Amino acid sequence: MPGRTSFRTFRRCFASEVVRVALPLLLIAVSISSSGLLTRVDHLVFDLGQRLNWRPVPDDVLIVAIDEDSLDLLGRWPWSRDRHARLLRTLCASDPAVVAIDIAFSEKSDEPFADAALADAIAACGRVVLPLVIESTRVGGQLLETPPIQPLAAVAAGIGRIGVRLDEDGIARSVDLREGVGTAAWPLLAEETLRLAGRLPATSAGKAGSGAAGTAAASHLLVREEMRRFEFVGPPGSVPRVSYAQVLVGNMPPEMFAGKIVLVGATAVGLGDFLPTPVSALSQPMPGVEVQANVLLSMRDGRLISALPTLSTLLLAALLAVVPLLWLPRLMPLAGLLASSLWVLAVGTACALLPGLLQRWFPPAGVLLAGLFAFPLWSWRRLEAARRHLDQELRQLRASLPQREVAVASPAEIRRLGFEQRIAWVQAAQRTMRALEAQRNEALAFISHDLRAPLAGVLSQLESGDACDQARLLPALRRALGMAQSFLWLARAEALDRKAMEEIELTSLMHQAVDEFHSLARQRQLPLVRQLPDEPVWIDGDFESLQRSVANLVHNALHHAPRGTAVTIGLDCAGDGDVELWVRNAGPALPADLVARLFKRFSRGERGASASSGTGLGLYYVRAVAEGHGGQAGVECSDGAIRFWVRLPGADRGEPERVP
Repeated sequence: MPGRTSFRTFRRCFASEVVRVALPLLLIAVSISSSGLLTRVDHLVFDLGQRLNWRPVPDDVLIVAIDEDSLDLLGRWPWSRDRHARLLRTLCASDPAVVAIDIAFSEKSDEPFADAALADAIAACGRVVLPLVIESTRVGGQLLETPPIQPLAAVAAGIGRIGVRLDEDGIARSVDLREGVGTAAWPLLAEETLRLAGRLPATSAGKAGSGAAGTAAASHLLVREEMRRFEFVGPPGSVPRVSYAQVLVGNMPPEMFAGKIVLVGATAVGLGDFLPTPVSALSQPMPGVEVQANVLLSMRDGRLISALPTLSTLLLAALLAVVPLLWLPRLMPLAGLLASSLWVLAVGTACALLPGLLQRWFPPAGVLLAGLFAFPLWSWRRLEAARRHLDQELRQLRASLPQREVAVASPAEIRRLGFEQRIAWVQAAQRTMRALEAQRNEALAFISHDLRAPLAGVLSQLESGDACDQARLLPALRRALGMAQSFLWLARAEALDRKAMEEIELTSLMHQAVDEFHSLARQRQLPLVRQLPDEPVWIDGDFESLQRSVANLVHNALHHAPRGTAVTIGLDCAGDGDVELWVRNAGPALPADLVARLFKRFSRGERGASASSGTGLGLYYVRAVAEGHGGQAGVECSDGAIRFWVRLPGADRGEPERVP
C-alpha cells in the first residue's frame, strides 16, 4: 500500500507539472493567433514557402510588355490609343484565347478618333477584358470606382478589377474575389479573363456580390469579400513576356499568340506600376501586369489559398502548442532542447509548405512562440521541483545533523538562498554525513577490539568454572565501563546545542574540576598550580561538558608530566571577548605528526608507561566540546613545556556567521 500511495502521489505531481506548463503554452498560442501580434512572422513563413515552391513556367499565358525598349522605339508615355488599337488588331489576328489589358482607360483622350479606333478594335476582337480601378480622389478622400470610358466599356467582353491587397508590411500576397464601393460587385480581372477563355474552375469563381449597402454612409465604404492568397510561379520575370514594340512592328510570329491568354501591361521601371511581393527578395519589385498573371494562374490551376477558419486556427494552435509536453517530461535537458528546436523547425517548415500542398494557410506564429517557450517553461518547472527537493533535504538535514557539524540554514534563510547555494549546502551536509559514517565505522572497529577484549577475558574466566579472582576481574570490567562511559560523554558532546546553553561562571567550574585530582597529584608528586582570576568569568556554555573537558586536560597532564614538576591550570581573557583556559605541564616537545593527530578519535600519546592504557577519546572529547561551544582547542610546545588550551567565546558574543 505505501508503494501504491507513493506512485499515485508521483502521478499526481507529474500531471500537475504538465498542466502548469500546458496552461501558459495554450495562453501564448491562442492569444498570439487571435490577436495577430506576430503577423509579420506569419508573413515571413508564408514568403519562405513561396520561395520553396516554384512551379513550372506556364506556356499558355503571355505578357505583352510595355518595356524600356518599347519606350525607346515608340516614344514617351502615354501613347495614342490608336497605337493600342493597332496592337489589338495584330494580336487578335493571331487568334488568342483572350486579351486582357492592364491599362486604365478611365478618361477620354485628346484624340476622339483614337478612342473610336480603340473601341472598334475591341469590338472587332470580341475577346478583350478591360480593367476597373478603385481609387480615392485624394489622400483619405472618398473612394470611387473608375471603369473604362463608356465607348470602350460598351464593347468590352468583360470588365474586372486590377487591385490586389497589400498586407501590413506592404507586400502583395492576397486578393479579394469580390470588391466594390458600397457593395462587393466587381470580380477580378483574372477571373473575367478566365471566364471568357472558358478556363475558370468552379472552385476559383467568386460568389455574387452581397448587394447594395444598407445606408447612404455605407455606400461610400469599400466592401471586400472572399479574401484569398495566391501563389507565384517564380521571381519577377518568370512569366513569359514579349516587347510591345516588337509585336506592333510584326517581328513576332502569329502562332506565338494562338490559343493563349495575353495580358498587356507596363513593365518599364519608369511607369511605376510595380508591387513588392514575397518572391521579389532583394531584386526589383514585380510589375503589376505580372502580379495579375500570377493571380490568373493561381485561379486557373485551382491554387488560390484559403485561410483556416478562426475557430479551427485557434483549436489547432492550442493542440500544437502542447505537443512538446509529449517528450519533455521523458527526456534529459539536452535531448529535450534538441527535440523542441526540431519541433519548432518542423512546424515552421510544414506551415510554409502547406499552402503549396493543400492550398490552406495556417498562421503559425502562436505555435512557434509556444514551441520556443516550451523548453524554458518545462526547465523552470524542473528547477522548481529540484529546489523543493533541495529545500526538503535541507530541512531534514537541519533536523538530523548536529549544527556544529554543518551549518544548516533556517527555513526562512533557505527561502532566500540561490540555487547554487542550496546545492553547496547539501553537498557540505553530504560530506559531513560521510565523515560521520567513517567515524561510526571507526568507532565500531574500536569497540569490536578494545571493548570486546576485556569483556571476552572476563567471560572466559566465568565460563571456565574455576574460582573467580575478583582482583583479576575488576580491572578489566572497569576498563570496559570506562570506555563505554567515554563513548556516552562523547555522544553528548557531539549533540551540544548552543541555543540550549546557559550562562555559567568559568572560574568556579575550573576550581571544582581541579579539586577532583588532589589525591592523584599527591600520589604522583605533582603540585597543582592555579593561575585563575579572582573575579568571575561568564560564558554561555554547558557546565557538565566543560567540567569534563577541564578534567580530561588535568588528568592528561598528571599522567604525562615528569615527577616533581608542576602542573599549572590557568584562565585568560582575550581582548576580543574570548576566554582561554589552559593546562601546562613540563615535557619534551611533541613530534609534528603526533600534534597533527592528537585531537582525533582514538589517538593516544606515546609518552609514559600508561600511554597506551587510555581510550584515545579524551582529547577528541575536549575538541568536540570546544567546537560545540563555537570555540577551538589546540596544543603548544615551547621552553620544555606542553600547553593544552581551549578558546571559547565570551557571554557577550553572538553566534558566529554560518558559512556554507
